[in-house]
Amino acid sequence: MKSDEPNILEMARARFLFAIVVPLVISTALSVNITGELSLLGLILAFVVGISLHVTTNVYNDIYDTFQGADTANSSENDFSGGSGLLVHHPELEDRMFLLARSGIVGGFIGTVGLIFLSETSFWPIYLFIFLTATFLSKYYTAEPFKFAYRGLGEIVVVIGFGPLAVLLGTSAQGILNDPAIYSIMPITGLSTLFIVWAGQMADLPSDVKAGKKGLVARLGIEKSVYGLLSIHLLALLNVTISAYIIENGSVLLLLLIPYIVFLPKLYLEAKEDPHDREKIRKATRFNFKIFLLFSFLLMASFLLLIFI
Repeated sequence: MKSDEPNILEMARARFLFAIVVPLVISTALSVNITGELSLLGLILAFVVGISLHVTTNVYNDIYDTFQGADTANSSENDFSGGSGLLVHHPELEDRMFLLARSGIVGGFIGTVGLIFLSETSFWPIYLFIFLTATFLSKYYTAEPFKFAYRGLGEIVVVIGFGPLAVLLGTSAQGILNDPAIYSIMPITGLSTLFIVWAGQMADLPSDVKAGKKGLVARLGIEKSVYGLLSIHLLALLNVTISAYIIENGSVLLLLLIPYIVFLPKLYLEAKEDPHDREKIRKATRFNFKIFLLFSFLLMASFLLLIFI
């Protein structure tokens, strides 16, 4: 292997795997808060399923965006956008990337089988539904014939995959399903993951449009997309507010998010300053990723704190 060849972490876009960690942590913490019990093995298996299928999603996304022209030689300039450009610069990695994507499916299946053996039969259809749906969406988010991200449906896929599906995975692995508090948190992490995807589309807009990748940002245009990005942040904050009302002692959720709320106006001003300036949009995208990290860490901390209140 050449020394300058990307390693497996770069091919898997490991920095973005944090997005699946957040829903699994908050859903597990909420389950423990409700039942007073933690299934450590269930948590580990949920992480095996979630991380494995997220790797599959990331790698397939890079492969098919490269095939269809959305990822270009300039994609790697946008560190926090949707494309890495790895396959553009290293076409010799194609077979290895396909192997990595398929290995993620195998890992997800192994984790699913583990959850089935661990749980009651009533949970088996849920685990199979999560695995099959997540596997389908991971490939056809960008692959033919569905190409959801190219048809203005990618944002819905992201919200579903990192919201309801991921939360359902975390809570069912703890043996709990039907609770209003669980339903209330399902959209939050889907919306927060959309922070990254939406801003990434803003950074990648010229190459996406050229490749026919017409997500909502391309359909709205760059100026309206600034308001779209702010609206997604506000929707996530509204969802947390609703959950705080439903969950016992939930006010802690809002208290710990105060630092995130303080930084939101800065994000808006950076994105709105000159949305047609590609460098300024890339700068806003980087700041948006930091905001996502802040939101996510504070959200996880607040749910973990709920266990001890």
